[in-house]
Amino acid sequence: MKQVRGLFMFMLILAALVYSPVYAHEGREVGEYTLEIGWREEPAYTGLMNGPEITVNRHGGEDEHDEGEATPEAEGEHTNTGEEDHAEESTGVTGLEDTLQIEVTFGPASKTLSLRPVRNEPGHYTADLIPMRPGDYTFRVFGTIEGIEIDETFSASDGQFSTVEPIEDIQFP
Repeated sequence: MKQVRGLFMFMLILAALVYSPVYAHEGREVGEYTLEIGWREEPAYTGLMNGPEITVNRHGGEDEHDEGEATPEAEGEHTNTGEEDHAEESTGVTGLEDTLQIEVTFGPASKTLSLRPVRNEPGHYTADLIPMRPGDYTFRVFGTIEGIEIDETFSASDGQFSTVEPIEDIQFP
């Protein structure tokens, strides 16, 4: 009976390790914003629907904004209504689907993708892509965030987000 219980525990731990989601995204501060980018599904595999995802948040408090500029964070500090408290919790920057794009590069090939907002997650955006070759991909985020020019490059070769793995690694039989 102890062997069966031990085998069951081993299988349970192994299953948890194999099926645990991997969340490996690169975060970077750009001006008064924090950008976090990676593959929507990590690890990424060739031939499977995936794509880059990016989250853009404001960081810091009133001191980092121009004098006299009202921010959702600052306004939320002066009121006690439920709506404004909810807005205070969300620092995600919305409306960027019209002002930001992502260029995906693999070797000499590149493709520019439009972003779409993720429903009910302010500041979270994604684009669709099926990576067809294993290896290191690079994401270049460019455009504007609230009127500020952005041009940042993120690469899987830096180890901050998943390298695309061959689909054969998970195929069976």
